[in-house]
Amino acid sequence: MKTDHAIPDDLIVLTRAAPELAPLIDDEPPKYRYVANRIANADVPADLVEYIRGRYYVRRSNLPAFAEALGLRLKSAPSPRSGSRSRAA
Repeated sequence: MKTDHAIPDDLIVLTRAAPELAPLIDDEPPKYRYVANRIANADVPADLVEYIRGRYYVRRSNLPAFAEALGLRLKSAPSPRSGSRSRAA
């Protein structure tokens, strides 16, 4: 059996996107069927999804934008600690 080396490492098949989204979002990741329906209904911009040989893929680098397109809330960046600022003399 030949392996397909044409698919770059940063492509994630849609069925595996939920575990990749989990650390980026506040709530539980959406179910596959919900995401697939949003893609089929064109609720997600086409440039965030690739359709290759009958499967949808998302790039790791596009995961934050993909999550926002699905209406998911991204985790906020950690705020700097109050004690880390230098005092003015």
